[in-house]
Amino acid sequence: MKWKYACVCLAMVLAGGDAFAQQSPVAMRINGREVTLAEFRLAYRRDSVRQGAGLPVSDFVPRFIVDKLKAFAGEEAGLDTGSVFKTAMEDYRKQLAETFFARAAVTEDEVRRHYERMGQGRRPETVCVTHIFKRLPQNVPGTVLRETEARMDSLYDRLAQSRGTLFEAYVQEFSDEKDTFCVQSLQMPVEFEDTVWALQPGGFSRPFFTPQGIHIVKVIARKEKKPFPQTRKQLVLDEFRRQLQTSRVLPDVLLERLKQACHFVPDKKGMNELLSRGSTERTLFTLDGRPYTGKEFALFASAHPGGVRRQLDAFVGKALLDSEYASLEQRDAAFGLQMLVYRDGLLARAAQDREVVQRSLADEHDLQRYFKAHRSDYYWETPRYKGVVLHCANRRTAKRVKKLLKEVPTDEWLDAIRLVFNAGERPKVQAEQGLFPPGVNAFVDFHVFGGAKPGKLRDFPYNTVFGRVLKGPEDYWEVRERLIADYRRYLEEKWEAALREESKVEINEEVLKTVNNDHR
Repeated sequence: MKWKYACVCLAMVLAGGDAFAQQSPVAMRINGREVTLAEFRLAYRRDSVRQGAGLPVSDFVPRFIVDKLKAFAGEEAGLDTGSVFKTAMEDYRKQLAETFFARAAVTEDEVRRHYERMGQGRRPETVCVTHIFKRLPQNVPGTVLRETEARMDSLYDRLAQSRGTLFEAYVQEFSDEKDTFCVQSLQMPVEFEDTVWALQPGGFSRPFFTPQGIHIVKVIARKEKKPFPQTRKQLVLDEFRRQLQTSRVLPDVLLERLKQACHFVPDKKGMNELLSRGSTERTLFTLDGRPYTGKEFALFASAHPGGVRRQLDAFVGKALLDSEYASLEQRDAAFGLQMLVYRDGLLARAAQDREVVQRSLADEHDLQRYFKAHRSDYYWETPRYKGVVLHCANRRTAKRVKKLLKEVPTDEWLDAIRLVFNAGERPKVQAEQGLFPPGVNAFVDFHVFGGAKPGKLRDFPYNTVFGRVLKGPEDYWEVRERLIADYRRYLEEKWEAALREESKVEINEEVLKTVNNDHR
């Protein structure tokens, strides 16, 4: 049965209310649940990015509907209540929230300047390095410092003499960090970055200090900087992180936006008392009507040493971020939409794993039945010989071996030959068991496939074969990896057909036409 499509021309029929229609018209209704144009467009654009070239909208619609049905199935099965699912959602939410905060905090001029700084001195985007590193605490005794510096100078001299050939060995022997790692702008101290940016692959530095210790760095590879449009998203995040790391308080642009969004109202009496006395019981400010008091500030300040003014600014910033983070879905429609699309994708994959992947691994009997029903699908283009190639001392021994093998299970052939014929000081048989396509074994080709006569083995001059020609595998284990993939496709198609059979889908064709227009 096909989907019960209802193609509606008037958007308001599916809009579900004027207020919601003003935000985004409804593109379709799946089992009574509305899907807005904004949600469909976001899923379509993500798919286009993933595939490199997007499907026509008309071809994407059925796939989108099936994915939504899978997500609904996962929800009905309670797959969104497990700890793994919740952790994945929270991790994504944190990453997405940082991106949204960064967009609000960083201006276009700041992003451009950051990009230009990356280009100073032809700086690459990424440098992969290894280093000989000795960690030095801030209060290191002078004698230890001088000894460490002298030792690193000595290592450098030996490296220079060997032209760097000993570098990896010295890393393993002397360095406090032994792994290769990659560095981007603003990730390491400026002394480290200035040094590695100046080196070409294969080059290594003289010993130099950073706040962490003393290094000799070797560059393994350089990845040159991408054009601005391709790296802009990451640049925004990097600049936002740099600003937070540098000032420890929110950038002014973001601070003002959050104050407006969260309805920040300062209490001048409380703030003045805190700044003059260092403590207060009064309310310091309210966010969305919720008061933040001096008592809460005291708990925050105990974990964030510094001047009271700076502590207060940091406390305000954290309260604003926490308040905004807790309600981002309600405050920002774009954020809520991205979380919805990600949630549905995660649920659909979890449901697919439950209905397809786990089932394909759980029941070997079902897998075997599927193989028997589709055995011809696994026939080879050319027959193969399944058996054993026998090199014997003489014809009589060969006859005895074949007689033995008729009475022994196939998987015990080689052990039987070893115990009966090769237990003495002088072996009588050399055997090779397997599945032989034409062209793989000259003796099989000669005896089975009509190939040229091969030369004899010196100590085993008589050769023959024992087995049979097959069109395809006898046992599903011989093609298990391919079989599982095919069986999963079968299960998925069967499951999807059942989902479609039980679904009711109404599509607003007029609304979806606007996605086609966007795509052009």
